[in-house]
Amino acid sequence: MHLANPARIKRRSILFTLLLCGTLVACGSPSNKVTSSPVVELLPTSTALPTASPTPQPAYLLLVAPSAPDPAFLAGLQGLLENAAQVNGLTFEIRPELTQSDAASQTIRLAVVVSPGLNLADLASAAPQTQFLAIGYPGLQPQANLSVIELQPSRADWEGFVAGFLAATVTDDWRVGVVSDTSTVEGKAAQNGFANGVKYMCGLCQPLYPPFPIPTYPLYWSLSPTSSQADMDTGVAYFQEWAVKTVFLYKPSEGWLSTFGKAGFRLIGDQTPPEELKGQWIASIQNSDLLVELKSMLPALLNGKGGQTSRSGLTLININADLFSPGKQEFVKDMLTDLLSGKIDSGVDPNSGELK
Repeated sequence: MHLANPARIKRRSILFTLLLCGTLVACGSPSNKVTSSPVVELLPTSTALPTASPTPQPAYLLLVAPSAPDPAFLAGLQGLLENAAQVNGLTFEIRPELTQSDAASQTIRLAVVVSPGLNLADLASAAPQTQFLAIGYPGLQPQANLSVIELQPSRADWEGFVAGFLAATVTDDWRVGVVSDTSTVEGKAAQNGFANGVKYMCGLCQPLYPPFPIPTYPLYWSLSPTSSQADMDTGVAYFQEWAVKTVFLYKPSEGWLSTFGKAGFRLIGDQTPPEELKGQWIASIQNSDLLVELKSMLPALLNGKGGQTSRSGLTLININADLFSPGKQEFVKDMLTDLLSGKIDSGVDPNSGELK
C-alpha cells in the first residue's frame, strides 16, 4: 500500500485553510454587499394652459346732473369729485341721468345727484350696493344708502334774526344797533329780523345804566350804497350818543365798513372782514359753502355709510373767540338750528320785509 507524503499533506491543509478564510472574509465584508435601489417610474408631466381672466368691471363715482346747471357750481363740484375718485381708485363720470337698470347692474360706489327729475327713492331701492347723495331735493327722506343735503333759502330776515340774537348775547346791557338799506325789501327784513332776534334773546332789553334810549335797544340807521359820508357820520354819532357797542351791517358798502369800523364799534356782518377790522369783528353770518358740506360727507359715503342729512344754510364763520366765547358760540348755534328747522319763527314776512 502506498502512503502519502506527510509533508505534502501538511502543505495542502494549510492552503485549504487559507482559501477557506479568504472566502469567509469576502462574504462577510460590508463593502462588498450589493444593494438594489427601487426603480422609480418617471411619468410625463402636463403643464396647465393659462386661462383668460375676465376684465374687472370699473367702480364708478358719478355726478348725475342736468345738461345746464349752474356752471360755477358744477365746475367746483366736478373738481371735488374728480379728486375723490382719483384718491380712491374710482372712475369718475358725469351723466345727465341714471336709470334703475344701470344703477343695479354697474359697480357704482357713489352717485351724487343734482337732477331733481330723478326718483331717488326708487333708485336707491334698486341698487342697495350704491350710496346716493341728493342735493336740493325738498322733502326727500334719507335711508340706509341715501343721504340728503337740504338747501335752505337765503333770507334776509333770518340773517337779521341771527345777528340780533348774537349781538344781544355778546353785548353788555343789550346796547346794539343795525344798519341796512330799508328802502329795499331785504334791507327792511334784515332790520326787523334783527329787532326780533334781540328781543328773543333779552325780552324787554332794558339797560341797567344810562343812557336809556326810548323805547329801548336795538337802535336803527338806514343807509344806501350811495349814501354820502355826512349821512354815515350822522349815523355813527347817533349810535355813539346812546352808547351802542355792537353794530350789525347788512350788505354794507365799503364806505359803511370803513366809517363804522374806524368809529370803534364791534361789528357783525355777512362778509369776510377787512384785515384792519378783524380785531373788532365778532363773526360773519353767511350761507354755508355747499362744497364744504359735501367734502365733509364724502369719506363716510365712500366707505358705505349712508343715511346722512346736512343743511346748507346760514352758518357762523370768521369767529373772533376773544369777543365771542366758545360757550356763547354753542348757545347761538343751537338757536340757529332751531330757526332753520322751523322751531323758531323770525316774525318777519320775507316777501315784504314787514313784521307779521
